[in-house]
Amino acid sequence: MNTLTLIIGILLTVAFVLYTKKVATKSYNKKSVTILATIVAPIVILFLAIYATAHSVVRIALVGNPEMLIDASKELEARAKRKEMEAAKEALKNVSEEDSKYAPIVGNPDGKVVVYEFYDYNCGFCKRGNAALEEVLGSEKDVKVVLKSFPIFPPSQIPGRAIIAAQMQGKAAELHHALFTTNLIPEQNDKASEKDVNEQIKAIVFGAAKKAGLDVDQLKKDMENPAVEEEIIRTRELATKLGIQGTPAFIIGDQFFRGFIEAPAMIEAINQAK
Repeated sequence: MNTLTLIIGILLTVAFVLYTKKVATKSYNKKSVTILATIVAPIVILFLAIYATAHSVVRIALVGNPEMLIDASKELEARAKRKEMEAAKEALKNVSEEDSKYAPIVGNPDGKVVVYEFYDYNCGFCKRGNAALEEVLGSEKDVKVVLKSFPIFPPSQIPGRAIIAAQMQGKAAELHHALFTTNLIPEQNDKASEKDVNEQIKAIVFGAAKKAGLDVDQLKKDMENPAVEEEIIRTRELATKLGIQGTPAFIIGDQFFRGFIEAPAMIEAINQAK
């Protein structure tokens, strides 16, 4: 089929040359015939010739060099990522403390370098990312981390509310670590209702909170505080501005990172932000 298309393209090209040459040697009295013969027909023939030839050449090239498709796909993906990053950097210019008015804070509350951590407590890469961040905070004392719980999995919504409430006791760091090092998924039970599952998750979260030294009764009350819901809404709005649809994601200074990053990359970004 490719060979046939190429042949057709070549024949049409030859036809175009011969036709225009022949027409150029004749004169026509009728205007409509002149336009058809000297303009429309040659253009149609030329278009068909170019299309058929180009289509065939491209197909032959791709079949013979399939890696061209892979390279093209990688380039398109790279362009899309660059466009996303440019949009995120532009959105970062408008990020302010008001976007995280009630957000829990870990690290140095007065740190000059601000890090935003978007995460889900049941996300495996988020667990690794937070462990790397905790490692970094062990040596970097001038870093303020703003926690932005961004639940992707339904079971993460309850601990997401709890961590915001923990800030009201000044125990966000302790609970944050406890929740990331606790299995928050209850045992599977097909007969359990959504309410039952939520109660099981609450029991796990409150158990972790107690071990972390929080006043659990106060935590339960604070989880119903309107400020908690406001922070949840603000986090979603900020994630939308930045184009965040999954976790983890980090903002370090004026740099935006999608996905898991190692501790050395975090330290490099922190040093650049100083």
